Amino acid sequence: MILFVSYVWAILNITKGSYIGAAVFFSSILYLVVFTLLYRKKTNDLSTFSVQKYTDKKLDDEELKQIISKLTKVMTEQELFKNPNLKVSDLAKAINISGHQLSQILNESIDKNFTLFINEYRINEACKLLLSKTNLTVEAVADEVGFNAKSTFFAAFKKMKGSTPSVYQQLNTPDL
Repeated sequence: MILFVSYVWAILNITKGSYIGAAVFFSSILYLVVFTLLYRKKTNDLSTFSVQKYTDKKLDDEELKQIISKLTKVMTEQELFKNPNLKVSDLAKAINISGHQLSQILNESIDKNFTLFINEYRINEACKLLLSKTNLTVEAVADEVGFNAKSTFFAAFKKMKGSTPSVYQQLNTPDL
């Protein structure tokens, strides 16, 4: 609208200026809008018409409870989290559902992504090992619970427990 008014005013000689003023103004507004859209942190905020990820694939509550029960049982009894190369598809296969379905359940019902879900089991097991087998090094504990890299183990441990593994071990083991 502003661009149109600028052109009309220029044609009718209401204001002294040229057509280039309107073009520059229009270009600056266009660049401002484009840069604003490009530098947004959340891409799904760009539109009010954004759709939920799994709206057409909802599970009923009973089926959901059964799958979560199977998932918990497999994780505690078979200790699949100790596999450093564990993938969503491997875990899904163990409980006889698709990888997409498992991802949906983890994201919507448990409110965790796959990595966070697996790392929680790994860190809890690491805590048990750190407190019961004090002769193991922190690196050995990391290997034992399924972490490929020491740095990943330290970062996940600190994020979940608020301290490094060695500090956690010292604080919770009275005879150290």
